[in-house]
Amino acid sequence: MIDEFFILRRDGLSLFHIRLEENSYTVQLPEELFAGFSSAIVAFTSELGAGHLSKIEIEEHAFVYEVMENLITVAKISMDDDEKTAEHVVALLYREFVKEYEAELKDYDGTIRRDIFFPFAEKVRTIVQKCEKIAANNPNLLANIPPSIAIEAIEKLSDFSEELVNQFPEATIRLTRNFQKELPEGEMHYTMHKLGIEVGKDVAKKKIKKEVTDKAIMKILNEISICDCHDDIITLKICPFCRGRETEVFDCDFVAGFIEGAYNNPKIKVREIACHAVGDKYCKFQVFKNK
Repeated sequence: MIDEFFILRRDGLSLFHIRLEENSYTVQLPEELFAGFSSAIVAFTSELGAGHLSKIEIEEHAFVYEVMENLITVAKISMDDDEKTAEHVVALLYREFVKEYEAELKDYDGTIRRDIFFPFAEKVRTIVQKCEKIAANNPNLLANIPPSIAIEAIEKLSDFSEELVNQFPEATIRLTRNFQKELPEGEMHYTMHKLGIEVGKDVAKKKIKKEVTDKAIMKILNEISICDCHDDIITLKICPFCRGRETEVFDCDFVAGFIEGAYNNPKIKVREIACHAVGDKYCKFQVFKNK
């Protein structure tokens, strides 16, 4: 998935470089030259005010960039590799590098001993291998989960991905409740909604053999709980996803995403408008159908 990985300073200094693809036919990039080139192109993009640099394509390879503060992290991949997975890996490795070498980066005075970063190579290999395994089992999972989520939590979810769909709804409820507990508050709602969309798509594909209709969706939802639908508002009378929770904001992002994913229609969006976890009698979801 990733041939080479770089961590560079914005001033063009290379801090860390590892070659993961040992194919003898692959030309290894001149490290210092590439660091200077990346520094220049990032500065040029910034001067243009054209957003941030995310990718460069050169013949059969792509270079996936993450530019944050004073660091540039780059992964060299083949054009047929999954770009979204590479983006996740690059962002994750940036976070891990900063966390591990925060003191060294803070004390930078223009010179640095690169050998202090050598041990990071093992972490790079481990994280890349784990991400490759997750991507092989669940091609869309990494693309829908922020890199700030611990890789161990994503691994656990990936290992049980078949259960999420094949043992719906019991395993779906149990596994998503457990996964939600491991998410940081700031990214929990986005992550659970995205996860719900993917699971909803897969469950609907398995259970709905013909046209996706409101009636077909309600049949699936009634396997979760007693529910009804009036004027495009779906009500779950007993919601097992937020059961036992008390929150200040709506808590059933997974269910909203699940319903949206089950419809699998870009013109249909779903939003929670009432939640038992905040004190409402029932959990309710508005289905917006843009015709």
